[in-house]
Amino acid sequence: MIEELIKAGKYELALKDIEDSLALDQYNLSFLSLKASILTKTERYDDALTAHNSLINLLPNNAEYYAERGITYHKMGESKLCLDDLNNAVELDSENGYRYSSRAFIKDYLGDHLGALADYNKAVELDPDDAVSFNNRGLIEEKLGRMQLSQESFAQADNVSGIDLGTPVEPQVAPTQSTEKTASQKNLSIKYFFVVIKKLFSSSSERKRFYKFLFKRS
Repeated sequence: MIEELIKAGKYELALKDIEDSLALDQYNLSFLSLKASILTKTERYDDALTAHNSLINLLPNNAEYYAERGITYHKMGESKLCLDDLNNAVELDSENGYRYSSRAFIKDYLGDHLGALADYNKAVELDPDDAVSFNNRGLIEEKLGRMQLSQESFAQADNVSGIDLGTPVEPQVAPTQSTEKTASQKNLSIKYFFVVIKKLFSSSSERKRFYKFLFKRS
């Protein structure tokens, strides 16, 4: 019932049900996690942090709880604190390529392109089927002027996903914006990728499900 309310965007009703459940079991990790997620979605960040902190205090070795708190910090404009949490997530779950790709995105956002590249390299080493990480590695290589390597990364993303990126693709644009194709629209811009990062952070299954949406043809 609660998850159905969340899927329907009825966050206040879901939150009320969660609070009622927590009144009976204040240490229920599932309800606390849902509460933190809803509070973040509805931009009540201070309350969300309180919920995230409770989760981490109850289960300090759970990498996902650090990653989720990191998202909240990032939305608050505290990306360095987000990076600290993603560092913890990587340390606790070091064989999961998704942890490295999440941290790479924040490193790139903070201007650490070499650090981001190292993390994307590790991400694809651990998960060679991660097309998003191959694509984003290519974007980083472009920023670093490594054009040949970037094209190889884009080709690997193409091969893994089964989507032909040789045809120009575009991010979604507002109706008032020009839809004329340019060479720079061949691959997703990092700004457009930021729009969907909240979904990509939540789980590897969502990341894969959204891949075709992210790279949809014009």
